[in-house]
Amino acid sequence: MEILRAEPSDTNEIHHIMSLASSLLDDKGWYCTDTEDYILEHIADRHKGIVFKAAHQGRIGAFFIIHYPGGGDDNLGHYVHLEKEELQKVAYMDSLAVLPDFRGKGLQYELMKHGEDYLASTPYCHLMGTVHPDNLYSLNNFLRLGFKIADTTVKYGSLPRHIMYKKI
Repeated sequence: MEILRAEPSDTNEIHHIMSLASSLLDDKGWYCTDTEDYILEHIADRHKGIVFKAAHQGRIGAFFIIHYPGGGDDNLGHYVHLEKEELQKVAYMDSLAVLPDFRGKGLQYELMKHGEDYLASTPYCHLMGTVHPDNLYSLNNFLRLGFKIADTTVKYGSLPRHIMYKKI
């Protein structure tokens, strides 16, 4: 399994993995899907973020989107009381999904760790994310990587979420 930077030609396959992962959940509130445009923006525009893929023999088995939110009012950095200039250094551990036949290989953890290692050489030092409180698998991966629960609130309309934070 190789972890590589996603390419624009991967957009459709990544969106398919995202949609499939969502469709297999008993509780649809655990995972919010994005559009193909959102995925492509994060592949093509280094100011928006970056997308990594885990591939085996040319097949994508999992992906991970990192988003750079900028300094706006909706920046999760406000939950940890970051100063305005520090908000520019926030990166979201945004979206990650694994195909069913690639599960059980630790890919969520490996992709998140790879993303964190990548971010360590950038100005982005405040890592944040959201996770449904009942999604113990994802929550435990955040915690294993040293993230802390900064707050628990309602996001994305009416969905409960832990706000996760780690400074690197």
